[in-house]
Amino acid sequence: MPSVSIIISIIITLFGLGILAAVHEIGHFLVARAFGIKVYELSIFVGPALFSWRRKEVDYSIRLIPFGAYVRFSDFDEQEQEKDDENPNSLKNQPRWKRIIVALAGPAMNIVLGIMILTILFSATGFLSMRQAKILEGTQIGMTDVQEGDRITKINGAGVFTVYDFDASLALIPFDEPIDLTLKSSDTGKSYSVTLIPDVYDVYMLGITRLIDDTVDGWPIYAVDPMQNNSNPVIKVNDILLTVNGVSVLDESVMSIIMQSQGQALTVTYIRDGVLGETQIVPMLAKQSNPRGIIFQEGEGFAEAFVNAVKFPFSMVRLVGLTFQGAISGEIEAYNIVTGPVGITTMVSDVVDAPDVSTSIKAEILFLLLGVISIGLAITNLLPIPGLDGNEIILLLVELVRGKKLGKKAEMVINAIGFGIIIILVFAALLSDIIRMTR
Repeated sequence: MPSVSIIISIIITLFGLGILAAVHEIGHFLVARAFGIKVYELSIFVGPALFSWRRKEVDYSIRLIPFGAYVRFSDFDEQEQEKDDENPNSLKNQPRWKRIIVALAGPAMNIVLGIMILTILFSATGFLSMRQAKILEGTQIGMTDVQEGDRITKINGAGVFTVYDFDASLALIPFDEPIDLTLKSSDTGKSYSVTLIPDVYDVYMLGITRLIDDTVDGWPIYAVDPMQNNSNPVIKVNDILLTVNGVSVLDESVMSIIMQSQGQALTVTYIRDGVLGETQIVPMLAKQSNPRGIIFQEGEGFAEAFVNAVKFPFSMVRLVGLTFQGAISGEIEAYNIVTGPVGITTMVSDVVDAPDVSTSIKAEILFLLLGVISIGLAITNLLPIPGLDGNEIILLLVELVRGKKLGKKAEMVINAIGFGIIIILVFAALLSDIIRMTR
């Protein structure tokens, strides 16, 4: 039987997606009404009607199942044939530019909702700007002319919008490669460029990547270098490393012990599957560099929070591109590119079940997810896939350019391409959800 938290997570996910779908359809509805286009029905959610009423020749209803919504622009007879072919106010008889705007209104409303949620969230909880904070000596940025308060606008020639896509760009650049940054001076307002040049050196390391988790009395191991312990790894993913040569890994001196080992075996203790273990590990010689030193200042005020939220959709589009770039290069596992309803529910469940996290923090994370998913749905809805607004917009744009209606063959080709995209995305989403659940 599903746990209470799973049931709560499913309800939250369905309700959240239902709200986003309702806002989307309300966008279509409002613009259509503003253009004087005939609307027969607006339904919030699906299933049996809980409340229904009629106003100004439109049927309104709020339904039982909080998942989805719809606007009905056509009326049908008993043979399911449209009855309003000759109605000049019907959607199908409107100029193509009006139909394009109506189609765009749904995704636009999702973007507006996402921006509103993020603006409120950023204002209430804080956010990072793109302005450089204190310059630290010995760092790569500390060896340049960058001043505190200067704002980063490009990385390796590509524009950046928020900290999110900047960090993603940074993560795909090897630590030993130079980085070109373009910044805007806080003093003069002029743009200038600098190059961060890493100081690369050899150092002894254990060959592990750890998570930073203050709730654990040790180092939770996130990844393991296959070259660890002379290519015979003894520390595994999900182990918790406790001590090195009798010194707690939480002690500041433990890094010195590892780096000064000169490749001699060290004794480590760890927990694996709840069982305490002890073993010998030979540190490996690895390349390292001085820190890049890019630290961002906290954003200030509602106005900057709003600007940051407005930039967020552009940041998401860039993140999608960077994710595919990372998957192609092998930097990111391919199953992390997309997710489906199961994956979204899992993310919500992780938040709901998170230990030692206050209810207010959980609420903040869930609202952040809602804002991000709202913008993500808008972007997805603009893809040229049959049944989505993007497909309708593409067909109408082609007709607008040609000055006449598309032939059946051309429409079939465009729809076939769209259906191919659907199959790929659905398969990828389901596969990625399954992989996440089994890891």
